[in-house]
Amino acid sequence: MNGFSNVNGAARRIANAPAIGDPFGVFSRDIDRVLGSFLGRGSLRPASAQGDGDVADTTRILNPRIDVHESDDAIELSAELPGVEQDDVDVSVLEGVLTVKGEKKSTRESNEGARVVERSYGSFTRSFRLPENVDADNISATFKNGVLTLSLPKVAEQKPEPRKISVAGA
Repeated sequence: MNGFSNVNGAARRIANAPAIGDPFGVFSRDIDRVLGSFLGRGSLRPASAQGDGDVADTTRILNPRIDVHESDDAIELSAELPGVEQDDVDVSVLEGVLTVKGEKKSTRESNEGARVVERSYGSFTRSFRLPENVDADNISATFKNGVLTLSLPKVAEQKPEPRKISVAGA
């Protein structure tokens, strides 16, 4: 054998496992490489964990994904908050800015003994400037299955009506 294997029509070098060492470490790096190539990244591990065998710091910034849909009478904002409890979410409006705050808490006190930690924990904040046609006093929120849904009703558009002004004679 020449040290290459044909995978999906491309020649790939076969990695030899070390005779001594941690077989799971090699397996973990290989899985990272393979999954990372499917996802368009070089690796699934954070940059702070690449090159060393240590567990990465999990205090990365959380940035919930948001979808916004608009209809004639409302705007609906949905935020994915997997692993976040409803009591750990705070939604507020101040001076035309909608703010969603929350915290994803770890279920473990420490990462001692962890082999791989890819999930993120910590606080997040997302803020949005509301359009002028949103009725900020009637915004409602629901939380179900890790998704926060905000309904932002629009103010009924008032068309100006001409006011008749009487003309007095002199």
